[in-house]
Amino acid sequence: MIPLLLRTLLALRQPRQAAPPAYRQALLELPLRLLQQGGDAPLLAVLAQLVLALEAEQACLLLPKGSAAGWRRLGGGAADAPCVEHAALPAAGQVQLCRDCLARGRFHVLCGLQHAEGRKALLLVSFASRPATWQRNQLRDIARRLGEVLQAFAEDRRLRRRELSAERGLLARELHDSVAQQLGYLQIRTARLHGVLGDARQAELMLEDLRHTLHGLHRQVRELISGARLTMDGRTLRQALEASVAEFARNSSCVFSLDNRLPDDGLPAQSELQVLQIVREALANVVRHSHARQVQIRLWPTGNGFEVEVRDDGVGLPADLPDSGHFGLSIMRERAAAIGAELLIASKDGGGTRVQLRWRRP
Repeated sequence: MIPLLLRTLLALRQPRQAAPPAYRQALLELPLRLLQQGGDAPLLAVLAQLVLALEAEQACLLLPKGSAAGWRRLGGGAADAPCVEHAALPAAGQVQLCRDCLARGRFHVLCGLQHAEGRKALLLVSFASRPATWQRNQLRDIARRLGEVLQAFAEDRRLRRRELSAERGLLARELHDSVAQQLGYLQIRTARLHGVLGDARQAELMLEDLRHTLHGLHRQVRELISGARLTMDGRTLRQALEASVAEFARNSSCVFSLDNRLPDDGLPAQSELQVLQIVREALANVVRHSHARQVQIRLWPTGNGFEVEVRDDGVGLPADLPDSGHFGLSIMRERAAAIGAELLIASKDGGGTRVQLRWRRP
């Protein structure tokens, strides 16, 4: 009995362990939410949690802008606090008050976050007064945890792009080494057969049909090989689009304009290549069939997804346009369906064609 009482008294005197802060659960769930939802919504939700946990006014995340200089900003408190322009930026894991802002009576804390490939991101938190010790300690914990998530997610995206490139490269080699070579052989045999059979009318018609079919099939397989070889090759969607537009501009007389307002990490890696392929197919159709002079390519985020549009001022679509054939419409629709997007293709009032891709987050 006495030992039981002693153990009870000792247990009562033991300090209770505090429950972990709510922001830690939000950070633990962040990788899964980034994979499921994509875009910036999961990061914005975490920033809102951090503001509550730290009793701060605002929080802003500054991410490296792809391969270009500058920052991509998420959240509030950055526009009126350009600390990155006048402050010595902290290293990953470090937390520091912006001295220039402090001299103006403003309390902005910069936290260095580790990002992919040695690049750095920043968390900027605004307070109404000088942050207390517990707030700065929590910021150090947040900077470490958030930096680990950002670094792991960026590395995962890079690996996914590399895997997709490898898969498509393998498909291209298999098509080239098997189907394309056999079709080339059949074309040669058809030409020799034509010489053997002479001028018999029926044989001529059959051979002409065979030659035409094989020629079309061979061209389609070559296009599939070319499409399969197209990869992101470690590039962002922005870089791949710019390279594609430059390529079409070199090989045609059209004047292209690209207006891309999508953030570099706004789409899942699996969707980026499909979007690029759809845009390239639309541009190929413009160059081959439209007789256009001006071509506009626009990409922009919407409230819960994104839209892509390719417009030209050419002759427009034929009235009896089939759903397949040399315009590649069926393949474009299949690519759109693969990422859960809607594809609209129509002639514009006043001439020209508009290809529109709409994606809404489930």
